[in-house]
Amino acid sequence: MEPYQATLFRDLGTAGVSYVLCGGLAIVLHGLHRFTADIDLAVALDAENLHRFIEVVTGLGYRPRAPVPAGDLVDADNRRQWRKEKKATVFTFVDPNLPYRQIDVFLEDPLPFGELQAQSLLQQGEGYTVRIASAEHLLRMKQKIQPPRPQDTVDILMLEQKLGGRKVNE
Repeated sequence: MEPYQATLFRDLGTAGVSYVLCGGLAIVLHGLHRFTADIDLAVALDAENLHRFIEVVTGLGYRPRAPVPAGDLVDADNRRQWRKEKKATVFTFVDPNLPYRQIDVFLEDPLPFGELQAQSLLQQGEGYTVRIASAEHLLRMKQKIQPPRPQDTVDILMLEQKLGGRKVNE
């Protein structure tokens, strides 16, 4: 894990942010080979948790990619509007000094958050713990993407193979 990723997970844990790592980095941490540059997070969408999350990421120097204040993420009406009008699925924070470092936060739970969190795996690192979506949940999330991107198709095949060829249905 890159030092900036470890710092993020350490600080999220210290602040008591409820989150689950999803996407490419989660797939890598399940032992599958894949290139990824961003960090995809499902974050509990209650206002208190989102405020803690925003404090952590902005404290680390991340800024919203969209020209809106970071605090706008807390408002459920804003999230609904972005999904409806912009067809957005995530709110992206980017490091302005190193733009490939980005954090994508789901605007709505890709799967019920309680289920994601309850079945997630904890992985210990040096000075941090990261909560990772289960392989089954990662597969379900990838299967929901329509139309699937080429990388999603590869991820689905790798996750099915990891799960012993089992198909996971929504």
